[in-house]
Amino acid sequence: MEATTSCFCRAFSSPSSSASKASVSSYNATIIIPSHPRRLSLRASNTTQTPPKSIPKPRRKTKEERNQWAFHRKRKLRSRLNQNGNPLGRKELGKCVVRWISQGMRAMASDFASAEIQGEFSELRQRLGASTTATGGLAFVIQAQPYLYAVPMAKGLEALCFKACTHYPTLFDHFQRELRDVLQGYQREGVFPDWRATESWKLLKEFANSAQHRAAVRKVSQAKPIHGGLGIDLEKAKRIQEKIEDFVKHMSELLRIERDAELEFTQEELNAVSSPDEESDVVKPVEYLVSHGQAQQEQCDTICSLNAISSSTGEDGCSITVALESRHGDPTFSKLFGKTVRIDRIPGLADALTYERNCEALMLLQKNGLQKKNPSIAVVATLFGDKEDIKCLEKKQLVGWGQVELNGLTEKGKFDSSQLKAIALGLNKKRPLLAIQGPPGTGKTRLLTELIALAVHQGERVLVTAPTNAAVDNMVERLADIGLNIVRVGNPARISPSVASKSLGEIVNDKLATFRKEFERKRSDLRKDLRQCLKDDSLAAGIRQLLKQLGKTLKKKEKDTIMEVLSSARVVLSTNTGAADPLVRRLGGFDLVVIDEAGQAIEPSCWIPILQGKRCILAGDQCQLAPVILSRKAMDGGLGTSLLEKASALHEGVLATKLATQYRMHDAISSWASKEMYDGLLQSSPTVSSHLLVDSPFAKATWVTLCPLLLLDTRMPYGSLYVGCEEHLDPAGTGSFYNEGEADIVVQHVFNIIYSGISPNAIAVQSPYIAQVQLLRERLDGFPEASGVEVATIDSFQGREADAVIISMVRSNTLGAVGFLGDSRRMNVAITRARKHVAVVCDSSTICHNTFLARLLRHIRHVGRVKHAEPGSYGGSGLSTDPMLPSIATGLAFLKAHPCLEELYGAANAPVVIVVVVSRRGGNLLLNVKQLVAHSNNGFVSCCWAFAKIIYERSSILNLLMMISPLFAGATSRVVIPIVPYTKVQASQ
Repeated sequence: MEATTSCFCRAFSSPSSSASKASVSSYNATIIIPSHPRRLSLRASNTTQTPPKSIPKPRRKTKEERNQWAFHRKRKLRSRLNQNGNPLGRKELGKCVVRWISQGMRAMASDFASAEIQGEFSELRQRLGASTTATGGLAFVIQAQPYLYAVPMAKGLEALCFKACTHYPTLFDHFQRELRDVLQGYQREGVFPDWRATESWKLLKEFANSAQHRAAVRKVSQAKPIHGGLGIDLEKAKRIQEKIEDFVKHMSELLRIERDAELEFTQEELNAVSSPDEESDVVKPVEYLVSHGQAQQEQCDTICSLNAISSSTGEDGCSITVALESRHGDPTFSKLFGKTVRIDRIPGLADALTYERNCEALMLLQKNGLQKKNPSIAVVATLFGDKEDIKCLEKKQLVGWGQVELNGLTEKGKFDSSQLKAIALGLNKKRPLLAIQGPPGTGKTRLLTELIALAVHQGERVLVTAPTNAAVDNMVERLADIGLNIVRVGNPARISPSVASKSLGEIVNDKLATFRKEFERKRSDLRKDLRQCLKDDSLAAGIRQLLKQLGKTLKKKEKDTIMEVLSSARVVLSTNTGAADPLVRRLGGFDLVVIDEAGQAIEPSCWIPILQGKRCILAGDQCQLAPVILSRKAMDGGLGTSLLEKASALHEGVLATKLATQYRMHDAISSWASKEMYDGLLQSSPTVSSHLLVDSPFAKATWVTLCPLLLLDTRMPYGSLYVGCEEHLDPAGTGSFYNEGEADIVVQHVFNIIYSGISPNAIAVQSPYIAQVQLLRERLDGFPEASGVEVATIDSFQGREADAVIISMVRSNTLGAVGFLGDSRRMNVAITRARKHVAVVCDSSTICHNTFLARLLRHIRHVGRVKHAEPGSYGGSGLSTDPMLPSIATGLAFLKAHPCLEELYGAANAPVVIVVVVSRRGGNLLLNVKQLVAHSNNGFVSCCWAFAKIIYERSSILNLLMMISPLFAGATSRVVIPIVPYTKVQASQ
């Protein structure tokens, strides 16, 4: 320490200019630089310096404020000193300390500039060059100290001043800035022609570029990575942020395009609703009573113009509740009472909430994606980082999945190797993201249930989402069965009744039942007291205040109970969009986010739950149905590409794993899916590879129950199409197609399966077209024994299964147009819903125009069976004489006979009544003899069912009677056949 002090004294005893003598010679000082900067002391005597001007004394801070301020200053200063050698600024030191340093360094810079004016270049170089030694700028710090201490320190900031005056990067930065200002001032005075050409500035720049200076000043220590496991530092974070911003900009534009397409589609649907006649005294469809919410819970009586407004529909899309309340004096409502109201159902209105939440998720991704406060920072860095940024996820560096101890696994022996691997990878907390591809029947849902249970067993909180309410409710049922503490968040009207007990509303209501009873009792007592004290204003005011306070107490209790239920739940379930609910966001970050059926969700909707968890598991199958996109431009731009598909292909598949064994289908069914969709990697478990319908309980051994794959071709063996099997466009204007002939064949095959001893509940009928689905439902509704058969579109049946599946392709035309039947993923879903039997009803000539579908038919011909099915004749004996059909039909109607029939058959009071339903499709009248019941005055004496389809010309009544009469050849009574004239019936649900 003495050597250091003497060095300073020698360096300072010979100032380089008169300016320095004038400013410093009268100031005798001794500098002691101890090992700890807090103990730095200054002993000085100044006999000539005038005292500084008095400064108004600021408000004295409290002790708590001073301690808090000092704590933050020290923490920031320590952070900067530990991280790098960059200069300290106002954030770390404050304005007063920075001003103090600037004044001292300006005096030193003036000294250097004056030395150049006097030509003392050698001494200047010697003094500045001393800092280039291995001392790392210590000599420069020593020379700067007397200039600094010549300036009074700010009161109360001495500690920060002592720290700053020994920080070489800060001193040099200020010295460089002040020297530039001094030289520029001399240039303005004409002393230097160009301040950049001065010797002092060149010397400073030469020193600044030296290796020693760089090592002391600009040597930045290795920054702490944003995520230690992934090794993302600040430089890589900048590149990732640029990718995120580009992604958000592109995806926001695609969402806007898709939103415009949704609004346009909605407006077309509204315009398609036919208006009533001008003369009719009914309300025109331009004014509606719009009501949102659950029945008997929320009401809204706002009359509004229905121009592409926002609305939400239930998952099944069939439930409509209409309520009209009296509005006195309103002419719009006065017309409705006492009259029939027509309802036109628009199935798909553009949902503004979904669009807004998707956009909000993208904005949060851009704003907080790489912020440390974002719990999903590792997931973001993984998806947007480069391959080298996630080297720790390389397969060769992964912890062997066999080495991971699966504590708490309830059914370890029931999982195959690919499933155990997926579970182990999903439980690895060092892996931010895992994409699980689960082909049909591979046990994906059971695997996710077990994985979530193990995560909860390890103390993690889990958020489970899916794009649809049906998929979420399916997970709720599975998790509830194993006894986990779960809560389902969402609109009560869209939650399945089977899982309603696990919904947030039901749980809160159960917890508050006792409290609400007590609340109602107290409120009732207060109201009684209020009625008795109305004459006393002071007492009445007090009771009113108590009632008001009681209401606030109830609301607070409800909020507290809601948060208590959510906080205590180990698993929270909602749709992807529902995860943006403020109640869910308020819970903070989850340890794990699981998104089921991720292949059906657009990427922005997946970011809603992802941003709330530390890790994420995407589960689904990109080879099944993709997200529904209306806009072709948005589809081509990538909106239809799911995050599951993107993550599976990212970084050479490092983030993904695939389940390899299916436990659902007969091998003849799964072999086609494996070859066409899964590169031949999907294997069948021996337990299901050969099971057939004949193996079902009470099943008979028939050609149907022994056949795993069946093609029912509506083409004759020589190529002609059977009569009635043409496709027709839905006259309702939906753009959908239907096929009457195929509907008859489907119904006949359903009964062939039922006659073989198979339960109707084990049968599912699918079609890609909603018009065909509606037609099939109408046909099957007439047969009570087929009430268990489920009829649905292919899209709505994803994720479900049945023993026997019948698929009606509908399309039959000379152009070979198949529409969206050519989507391989949709057909993959349709075929793989079956366990033991698949029957495809189609026009092979039309279907074979598509190469993918042609390969499907070739596969059926190779491993299955082909039948040429004619409507009405397929199935052998037919339906009218089968003894298994029921004996009684209800709802007899149309007792009045047609006049032209009375002339042929006599009086209209015949004892036999035939109920006839007539409809028009495709220009033809179709007459379905649905029910034939014979009875007499003594009651029912005989009965049978008849099922037939007759196409006839309206003008030929006689030909019609001749075609129908063979059905009633055995009847002993007169037959009266009423003809129901065709009228357009507006269907409503």
